[in-house]
Amino acid sequence: MEAVTRSELYSAQLMNATKRKSLALEVITSKSPLTKIAEIHQVSHKFLYGQKNKAISAIDDAFLSTEQENEVLYNLPITKSWIKQCITALTLNCHSSFRGASKFCEDLLDYQISVGSIYNIMRTNIIKAQEINNQENLSNIGLGAPDEIFHHNKPVLTGVDIRSLYCYLLSQEQHRDGDTWAIHLWDLEKKGFNPERVIADDGVGLRAGHKLALDHIPCDGDNFHITKILIELRRYFRNRLKTAVSYRKHLGDKMEKAKKLGQHQKYSHKLGLAKKHEAKTKYISTTIDTLVSWMEHDILNKAGPNPATRYKLFDFVVSEFKKLEKLHPHRIRAVRITLQNQRNLLLAFSEVLDNKFEKIAERFSCSLQTVWKICELQRCDYESTNYIIRSIPFQLQFEEEFELIEDAVIAAMNTTERTSSMIENLNSRLSPYFFLRREIGHGYLDLLRFYLNHTPFLRSEQQHRIGKTPTEILTGKTHNHWLEMLGFERFKRAA
Repeated sequence: MEAVTRSELYSAQLMNATKRKSLALEVITSKSPLTKIAEIHQVSHKFLYGQKNKAISAIDDAFLSTEQENEVLYNLPITKSWIKQCITALTLNCHSSFRGASKFCEDLLDYQISVGSIYNIMRTNIIKAQEINNQENLSNIGLGAPDEIFHHNKPVLTGVDIRSLYCYLLSQEQHRDGDTWAIHLWDLEKKGFNPERVIADDGVGLRAGHKLALDHIPCDGDNFHITKILIELRRYFRNRLKTAVSYRKHLGDKMEKAKKLGQHQKYSHKLGLAKKHEAKTKYISTTIDTLVSWMEHDILNKAGPNPATRYKLFDFVVSEFKKLEKLHPHRIRAVRITLQNQRNLLLAFSEVLDNKFEKIAERFSCSLQTVWKICELQRCDYESTNYIIRSIPFQLQFEEEFELIEDAVIAAMNTTERTSSMIENLNSRLSPYFFLRREIGHGYLDLLRFYLNHTPFLRSEQQHRIGKTPTEILTGKTHNHWLEMLGFERFKRAA
């Protein structure tokens, strides 16, 4: 028995190179569990993984050995023009600082260039970018999203076309009042800026400027920010409820200990108050949970009821918040006032949907109410039993036309925006460029806007955006590489 045990323990050490190689191949190619292979060969999992990694490493080395590390792949002619192009790409593609670009040239190219020279290179690029920006045509922008971000406490006014992500405004200002916004909007109007709608938050200066300059264009409310406020309110009272429950349990434990000592009156008053506070907090929290859920899934959801029903539900939710604010005015009152003041702006998207659904109803000779019912149907998962059951009456009524009507409804919903989330996307893309810079003036933002508008998207949830630039999506026309547009000749390897 002892001999057998020793042979099992040392079987891995007794394997020669050929046996180990075949074992590694078996681990890589076999569909059997690793545990079973280990039992058959009387070796550990660690040993099997070691042989597998050696084999994979050997395969990698075999394929990489044909191209040695020091082998010359191609020769690159380094000219002053190429260095200028390299510095431009480092600054915009890699978010490099001027000193970082200078250090790159010194370390990798053995070329000395001062920060001042780099500034002059970028200044030339800025002038060319400004010339291109001044020639832009903004008439194709259909849905605008303006916003304000800050850099070292100075406002930066931004604007983006929601469908193409084309940045039509990027300017640092001293103020963000109505006059400042209006001046920029008038300048944009000269370039053909005349969108169907604009979606924005409730910024006072932004809305005042829009009313002054573009009062004929609807400026709808952004659902994203109000939803965020409601979710934060819900989270706050959920946390308050957890705290109240914990405190009541804590006092309950103390009360039990006090009873054993005959001092049950010591915590009775505190425990009674804690129970009342818990009940009150639970009522507020559960009510807010319900109200926020209605706002998210019924009122502000595109797949929902018609505008008239939404307005009634919205008013009901506001009235319920008004009742709750008597119990906790500090948090709830501000949210209720915001909801009340933004009611029409937040629900404006439902009016847009209503207009589109009217055309669908005329096209297929059906009632507007029926189209809205098909819209509500989109809340169900397409493969769910609920969808199948609820869609049967429509399939019986319209037969083969049902799918055509449903496709038209879905298309109308997909082309109706209710948030300005794309401007938040732009702001997140701007942050890395602002992070290491104290100064973003002197035309830098003009160059940055040119770069963002003429650089293709590497990834996107929308397939039609991948590999295309915002300018190409907006205009439907191709253009040269952004470096070539700035006057550089890009290097291309010989075939």
